[in-house]
Amino acid sequence: MTEEATLDMADPLGDGISSVQLIQQVGDDRMIAAAARVSLANDLKIRSDEDNFKLIKYLLKHQHGTPLEHNLITYRITAPLYVIQELLRHRHLSFNQESARYIQVQNRAYVPSKFRGQSKSNRQASVPSETIEQAQVISIYQQAVEAAYKTYAALLEAGVCREQARGVLPHCTYSSLYVTFNIRALLHFLDLRLSPDAQWEIQQYARSFKALAEPLFPLTFRALAELKE
Repeated sequence: MTEEATLDMADPLGDGISSVQLIQQVGDDRMIAAAARVSLANDLKIRSDEDNFKLIKYLLKHQHGTPLEHNLITYRITAPLYVIQELLRHRHLSFNQESARYIQVQNRAYVPSKFRGQSKSNRQASVPSETIEQAQVISIYQQAVEAAYKTYAALLEAGVCREQARGVLPHCTYSSLYVTFNIRALLHFLDLRLSPDAQWEIQQYARSFKALAEPLFPLTFRALAELKE
C-alpha cells in the first residue's frame, strides 16, 4: 500500500464508518490501446492520447472487451454485509474479506439516516416514503442491532466459538475487504449499479469506485461518456 493511496478515501454512506480506499492501479489507457493493437503487431509505437482515445472509443462502441482486461484496480472497502453480498454477485472480480471466524466482530452497524418504502411496482426496488415514522423505525432498528451484538458478545463470553456466534449478527454489520477489478469488469459493475433502480447503498459505493478510477483511466471514461450522450 502506498502512502498516497491512504489519501484516496471516501465515506459513501456518510456515517463515518463506511469507506472506499484506492490501494493500487496496474495499467492505464495506453495498456488498453496496446493490447488492442497487438493483433496487428502494431503495439510498440508511441501514440498520442487522441489516437488512443479514438481506439478505446471504438472498442467500447463495438464491445471488443478483452483489451480492457489487461489492468487492475484494487480498492479496500468497509461496507455493510448486505452491500458486500450484492457486490460479490458480480463475476470477474477478486476479493479477500476479513473473517469472523478469526476475529471478534466489532460493534459497527449501518443505520440508515432515512428509511425508504417498498415499491409497489418493482419487488426489488424501494421508494421514498412520507408515511414512515422515521424516528420510530430508526429506534426499532437500533434496538434490534444492539440486542444482536449483545447476544453475540454473550455467546463468546459463554465459550461459543466465533464461527457459530457470528450467526446472530445482522446483515447491516460492517466488514472490510479488498476488491480487485479489471476495467472491463468495473465498467460492467458501474453500468448496473449506477442505474437508478439499483439499491441506493450500493449506488453510493459505485460512485466512489468511479470517482477513484476515472482519473486513472481518463480516456476510457471520456469515451464511455461520449458514447452515452
